[in-house]
Amino acid sequence: MIEFVPMKEEHIEGLVKIEEQCFNSGYAKTTFLKELENKIAIYIVAVDGKTVLGYMGLWNICGGADIIDVAVHKDFRRQGIGEGLISEMLKVCKKENIFEVNLEVRVSNFAARELYKKMGFSEVGLRKLYYENKEDAILMKIKI
Repeated sequence: MIEFVPMKEEHIEGLVKIEEQCFNSGYAKTTFLKELENKIAIYIVAVDGKTVLGYMGLWNICGGADIIDVAVHKDFRRQGIGEGLISEMLKVCKKENIFEVNLEVRVSNFAARELYKKMGFSEVGLRKLYYENKEDAILMKIKI
């Protein structure tokens, strides 16, 4: 049974594996440990028992939030986990009096763009050459 829970230290090994698989960004264990201490960071983890299936993180900045990452393990995609993570995070945002959430997504990431639209996000801008490979990012936003 899939549960959506706040990130804890026990999840970090699974988070690092998913991060490497999805983004190859070099997030180290220490990065996630720092996020546990970061007072503006909120992370939700999708778990099935002790198995980490995915996660979502954002920073709450004065009532507005910026999504840091949304990632689902490749073996568990297309099972509603991403949608569940976003839904849970939006509930947390309401409780935390966050009124707006922003994110950037690669122009080429059609699956993520469609998921965000399904969840109520709107495309509001373009950030040229945003990613390390010079790919543009679409700026998306939702008002809560």
